[in-house]
Amino acid sequence: MKTSTPPQGCAKTPLGLPASWFWDVNPANLDTEIHAKQIIDRVLVVGALEGWKAIRRHYGDERLRSVVTQLRSISPQNIALLCLALDLRKEDFRCCTARPFPPAPWIY
Repeated sequence: MKTSTPPQGCAKTPLGLPASWFWDVNPANLDTEIHAKQIIDRVLVVGALEGWKAIRRHYGDERLRSVVTQLRSISPQNIALLCLALDLRKEDFRCCTARPFPPAPWIY
């Protein structure tokens, strides 16, 4: 399989990820360390295997564990993948254990 390089003048993306994945920001302004949480979250949302391989290679399993367990929203399919790939349990994820809202005072 041949991979093509983006034409000159196109925005560069972090870790060589497609610019279309970062439609809401300028991909050239993303820093792989400062914006690690945003990059990892976006790869999980898009759900492409090439992105998963890129973030795992760049950040390593320990950094991925610390970031993904703190994300507020992850699909059940991604939680299953992350549990298997990173040796985690469902209970390790903030999105599975945190209550979305504090109880209202008028609910008894």
